Amino acid sequence: MQTDISLSLKARVALEASDFRFSHSLGQNFIFDEELLSEIARLSGAGAGTNVLEIGPGAGLLTAELAKRGANVLAIELDRKLEPVLKQTLVGFQNVRIVFDDALKADIDTLARAYFADAPYIVAANLPYYISAEFILKTLSLKNPPRSLTLMLQSEAAQRVLARTGSENWCALAAITSLYCEGERVLDVPRTAFTPPPHVDSALVRLTRRVQLSVKDDDAREFTAFIKAAFAMRRKTLANNLSSAYACPREAAERAISACGLDTRIRGEKLTLDQLSQVFYTLKENDEGQNAE
Repeated sequence: MQTDISLSLKARVALEASDFRFSHSLGQNFIFDEELLSEIARLSGAGAGTNVLEIGPGAGLLTAELAKRGANVLAIELDRKLEPVLKQTLVGFQNVRIVFDDALKADIDTLARAYFADAPYIVAANLPYYISAEFILKTLSLKNPPRSLTLMLQSEAAQRVLARTGSENWCALAAITSLYCEGERVLDVPRTAFTPPPHVDSALVRLTRRVQLSVKDDDAREFTAFIKAAFAMRRKTLANNLSSAYACPREAAERAISACGLDTRIRGEKLTLDQLSQVFYTLKENDEGQNAE
């Protein structure tokens, strides 16, 4: 008489059968604790009929937990060697589709539209640490962005993503994330929860899309580029950074900064998001005024 085995054991058996070797370069650190995975799926907001984009399903255990909650899951996996493992782990789940692609290069808007049509979706992922910042920035600026992102990040990366003005971690990534989302750290996860264990602890972060941005929707992409320019060289003043990025005289940048009631010697990382937007629109208005002459 055959006894059903747990999903985690099924995944381990499939990994061993396929002679799988964890890749450090791909940031492969899997979670096999089904209680923890169930909690991650719950915290992501996945439920019956929810559309979920998962990045890096690995052995498919979080994928299974999302699917068990009734979500429709589209999972993007880079490593083709995991295909036989995913087939074994996810056998019987009709609400899961696996796409083998590079999440940083894939056209996520097109994939989401193909699988979810125009319906809302969320992101849930145990992200490889080396792609976390780039993936967040890419996803926030999509034409059809997710309503939320629930991401397992390196603990220090979580601090940077959720940083606020005045913190030593306040950076372009934090400012851009704050522009688009409300962020919160919802779960701390020790390194021992992973196989193989990484050298650092992790944190689960949930980023919820803002209903209304602090800038006009049509200006969001341009403002995102402005934020990157403002933080480009941390030892340079904001005026110097903007002058380099926009090929405008430093004096013009200083006038815009001064017009916002700020010291012309201020550095970009000292400004709040609202102050950055004030300088952005002042420069934009000045530029449009000159072009109209």
